[in-house]
Amino acid sequence: MRALALAIALMTTVSLAAQDDPLAMARNLYATAAYEEALAELGRVGSAATTTTARDADAYRAFCLVALGRTAEAQAAAESLVRRDPTLSIDQFPDASPRIATMFAAVRRRVLPQLIKDEYRAARAKAAEHEDDAGARLRHVRDLLGVAEQIGAWDDTLADVRMLVDGFLDLRAAETPSTPAAPAATASADAGPPPDTATLTTAPTGASPAPSASFAAADSGVVAPTAVYQPQPSVPPMLLDLVRRLHRPSVIEVVINERGTVDEVIVRQSVSSAYDTLLVAAARTWRYRPAMKDGVPVRFVSTVAINAADR
Repeated sequence: MRALALAIALMTTVSLAAQDDPLAMARNLYATAAYEEALAELGRVGSAATTTTARDADAYRAFCLVALGRTAEAQAAAESLVRRDPTLSIDQFPDASPRIATMFAAVRRRVLPQLIKDEYRAARAKAAEHEDDAGARLRHVRDLLGVAEQIGAWDDTLADVRMLVDGFLDLRAAETPSTPAAPAATASADAGPPPDTATLTTAPTGASPAPSASFAAADSGVVAPTAVYQPQPSVPPMLLDLVRRLHRPSVIEVVINERGTVDEVIVRQSVSSAYDTLLVAAARTWRYRPAMKDGVPVRFVSTVAINAADR
């Protein structure tokens, strides 16, 4: 009898505690399919709730609306949840049904790209003003880009954003007092650049050739290759401006085979990881009249500097 009384008292205490916690009560009601009552309880979650409580309340509000067939309202609640926490995974809610997970994933794929662009614009403004938290904001954008790629919300515009974010982060690193300035290249180009692009020049010949190359400019009796097609990378204007502000050239080694096509591109001096990627992709398309030795085409390594600061 005493044990029964203790159990009843304990159940009463738990019930009273749940009544004092509208989120807990809403969860219990949702579990019993009392969706309208659960929504009423969620309405009691006040503005003073913690961030986690407010987030969970939004999640269960969306769950109830899905269960009631109120699709447009459910999607609006899910969108609010994504905007509040773009990295949130619905998998952490054990009550989320497959239908809810599908709806949430669709909303996330729709909302995240524009949200990333908005976050990038805010971070870019902070970077332009050299604000202390600019680096953290840019890294946050980079994290969101990783989420977008993971969930299939990726497109070419986000690839451009990633290049710009990497460019801003590289620029901030280069602007620190401990970063030494790199020397500029001075030699002439094999072929002139097209308008509105960086300046392409042949770097000094003292660099070591790539291991896979047979000959270099220092070898006697070798006629260097001649460029016949050497387009520069297509760089978004804002990234090109960032690269120019770094005031140092990117140096690559290009291994040219006996047919005059490029076998390998090696970055010897990086300017920006985003810019390097575009440069390497462009260099792989270059074409040459091959190097010659004793009248026979040979493999050759050409060291090239691309200096965006000259324009």
